[in-house]
Amino acid sequence: MAIESSAEVESSRARLRVSWSSGRYSMSSNSLGILTRLQWLTVVLVSSWALPALALCQISEPPTGTPEAAPAEAPEPGRQESESHEGGFLLLAPLGSTDVQIIDRTGAPIHVWRGERRPGHSVYLLDDGSLLRTGAIGRRGAFGFQGGGAGGVIERVTWDGEVTWKLDWASDAHLQHHDIEPLPDGNFLLVCWERKGKQECLAAGRHPALLPADELWVDAVVEIKPTGESGGEVVWRWSPWDHLIQDIDAELPNYGRASDHPEKIDVNYVAFQSRELGQPDWMHTNSVDYNPELDQIILSVHGFDEVWVIDHSTSGTDNPGILWRWGNPQTYGRGSDSDRELFKQHDAQWISPDLPGQGNIMIFNNGQGRRGNYSTVLELAPPISSDGKYLRETDGAFSPPEPIWKYEDPGNFFSSNISGAERLPGGNTLICSGSTGRIFEVTRSGNIVWEHINKSGFGEQGAGVRGAGARGGAIFRAPWISPDHFGLRPIEPAKKKSARGTAL
Repeated sequence: MAIESSAEVESSRARLRVSWSSGRYSMSSNSLGILTRLQWLTVVLVSSWALPALALCQISEPPTGTPEAAPAEAPEPGRQESESHEGGFLLLAPLGSTDVQIIDRTGAPIHVWRGERRPGHSVYLLDDGSLLRTGAIGRRGAFGFQGGGAGGVIERVTWDGEVTWKLDWASDAHLQHHDIEPLPDGNFLLVCWERKGKQECLAAGRHPALLPADELWVDAVVEIKPTGESGGEVVWRWSPWDHLIQDIDAELPNYGRASDHPEKIDVNYVAFQSRELGQPDWMHTNSVDYNPELDQIILSVHGFDEVWVIDHSTSGTDNPGILWRWGNPQTYGRGSDSDRELFKQHDAQWISPDLPGQGNIMIFNNGQGRRGNYSTVLELAPPISSDGKYLRETDGAFSPPEPIWKYEDPGNFFSSNISGAERLPGGNTLICSGSTGRIFEVTRSGNIVWEHINKSGFGEQGAGVRGAGARGGAIFRAPWISPDHFGLRPIEPAKKKSARGTAL
């Protein structure tokens, strides 16, 4: 396990760059011609098998340490006993179950909502005690949208299980997926795929070689005002399609260089992985979070290995586009693959007011495709000027170059997809390693003080499931619920059983 401050990161990052600068590939229209890039694919497929073994021989030992005073030796994961966890409850919606459940810190269930659909993917406990949940409409009803995280249905359910409102956001033109975000005024944001046909894509400057499926699914963010018992009014919308740029056809109105316009999205950027070249699910945005103080939205854009901040106060062509982006500056021509920081990340969010690190950004960096395959939780503090603009480095890439805090445990902590993390009131961080069903709490110095393995379904946890390598039922995220949450109802404490979530 390694917890690194920003000062310690640079030395390790330099070693990684020397050893592995050609071990990952990405393509951008600003660096190579489209046809040339496609010809490179054969080289990539061959070299990607050979290079990892060579790189492993060159990599030096990973650094260790903490943002504070570093101990002589890093604590063994799962064995810290001198610090206590923060209590509270967790909201679980396992991807293999149709139920949503609140559990306490012993792992005992204290409330269950029965459902008809698996999640699609996020759920929220609202202040009135009702549940706002997404539902997967299923392959037969998904209108050909067969990407990961497909949903299509959003419901509001009372504490007692009555569905009081429902929205179907599924048609041949669009489908809700992954995440929604409740807003302070009762509206909510949703992320959805919007289908773009071949001719529309070509007219926007997409190269035909990047359209083997003859369509793209572009991720839009839509704000819905619920009405009646079903349906809702669209009151705001943001789409990358209003902010495209390309450099292959000078006759088109969106012609230009992405390096000169980081607020725009290169319509021909594709991560250089063979399975993605013709994948309609171009962006695969997997989280949305709202900051009411800034009136801004942050998105985790999995397909670009970036997080984006956008303005919520404007829409359409009046919207300025991307205000801040971080994780992979080569997407806008301001770096190379050695500058890439994010690897198929999830759950980008602002740390809430009144929490340690308030206003900073937290990201679960899955590490999929990174040498060694290990996950990292990052805390960032983007520098902002006095007039509210996000600052960039001298090379044109957005700041910050390094996180101010990170948690990682290579060899023991890796979730290739889904997952999330959030700051707790006392300063600890709750981490959901989603693909393994492991939820654990770490201190600022990286000590694990509590963990829980979600078994498939909601079966009792038995002996032998603890430990960093343990696996359980997959979970998109595991939101923490304060004991003082307005939505909690008086409930009879469930009978606690041994070997459920463990305080260490």
